[in-house]
Amino acid sequence: MKRFIWLGLYCMPLLVKAQQELAPKEVARAVDSAAVLIKRHYVFADKGDAIANHLKAQYKAGAFNHLPSWKAFDSIGTTILHQFSQDGHLYMRYSPERVKGIRAQREESGGTDDFFHSPEAREHNYGFREVKILKGDTGYIKLDQINISAESLPVLQAAMAFVHRTKALIIDLRDNGGGGSEIDLVFEGCFLPAGLTLLESYGGTGPGEVDRTVAVDSAYRYDGPLYVLINKRTASAAEAFAYVMQAHRRAKIIGQASAGAANHNEFYVVNDQVFISVSVMAAVLPGTRNNWELKGVQPDVVTAPGEEMNHLQ
Repeated sequence: MKRFIWLGLYCMPLLVKAQQELAPKEVARAVDSAAVLIKRHYVFADKGDAIANHLKAQYKAGAFNHLPSWKAFDSIGTTILHQFSQDGHLYMRYSPERVKGIRAQREESGGTDDFFHSPEAREHNYGFREVKILKGDTGYIKLDQINISAESLPVLQAAMAFVHRTKALIIDLRDNGGGGSEIDLVFEGCFLPAGLTLLESYGGTGPGEVDRTVAVDSAYRYDGPLYVLINKRTASAAEAFAYVMQAHRRAKIIGQASAGAANHNEFYVVNDQVFISVSVMAAVLPGTRNNWELKGVQPDVVTAPGEEMNHLQ
């Protein structure tokens, strides 16, 4: 059957081409829409202009010709954006269902964020994959995402209460792609003094949000030795945690340099099939422009992948 289909395709190339290729006008509109969204929302206006112009130049050069699907469009578009910007938060995705969700969320007033409150978030225990006490009375918390909200707060509190009296604590952020906090910096407040300004956010219009730690009940605080494990797949909000703990000399960072994704992103609709993620804010240390974008968080102790647990001191 496979051979018969191949022969049929070979005998009717013009018909297949008409059936499979995206309409050129639709592709042109999608590229224009993506370029406009980047120019309008990208965190640094001058860089946003350059990225958008590069995307359109690649389109004119034929990069988007003869695409068989919107999935192929998102793949080509993302490759172009990544290679030019080196920004891991800037990408396109084919997902008609996600497009519907983005539109619905923007139409709702006072709606909740799907990431923090979805059934998937609850199913994955808000990123808390494992909490245990290792040999030598060392606490261990494995997080596969950062998902801090009023809804997940009891899970965080339970985890911290469990390791509260251990002699040392490991926060394992390896392969953690990030996430965020919908409330104040409670997680960081478990390890640092209250009222400490950790990060400032800058957008195209200048200074934005200021992130400060909040007071945490003593039952959930941890003041002992702290180790944070990272690798090249540690990204975004997970990097932020490691970065501020290192900046305030609160933790020893062990592993490999992280992904280098410091910007905050938002999703925008390109068309009925595709959405784009655009970096809209940059997180920096207070009073500086210093962050981990492109560079990644640099470990205090560099190890080979998989050897992080062997270098705790």
